[in-house]
Amino acid sequence: MKPVFITQVGARDARFLLKPGEGMDAIHATTEYAYAVAVLASDGPHTGVGLALTLGDGTELVCAAIELLGAPLRGREIEALMAEFGKVFHQIADHPQLRWLGPHKGVVHLALAALTNACFDLWAKSRGVPLWKLLLDLRPEQIVALLDLSYLEDVLSAEDALSLLHAESLRRSETA
Repeated sequence: MKPVFITQVGARDARFLLKPGEGMDAIHATTEYAYAVAVLASDGPHTGVGLALTLGDGTELVCAAIELLGAPLRGREIEALMAEFGKVFHQIADHPQLRWLGPHKGVVHLALAALTNACFDLWAKSRGVPLWKLLLDLRPEQIVALLDLSYLEDVLSAEDALSLLHAESLRRSETA
């Protein structure tokens, strides 16, 4: 398999109007829905795409955050990136000048979600398999490496997660 490198990180503000009365509830009276689109261009034929749903105004802020937070992904090889995605995600979320804006709420949280989705999308496309298949075929060590467990360390260490996944993988082979 030829290595695939991320060459560009971009974002797009996509909006669409709903018919009067659609998409409304007691709080949201607007009829415009929107989403921020993270786009990871590669040196190959594939592009990774990730979405974060919004409600119109503010989507441009999420797009700007995608571009700022996604900058460290440029030049990364997708297999190497995903082999340590949990660690990389934590570093990006812990951006020293942007972390006060999140990282696990609001604009930054939405931008991180779109970037995460785009990384997984590009990874699956570069391997030529559906994402669900790629994830099911991962070894427990690979799954744990995808996760940022920093906020769970008090109750679930990486070693504990690995033990749980190994135990479940034995049961999984019993049912297959």
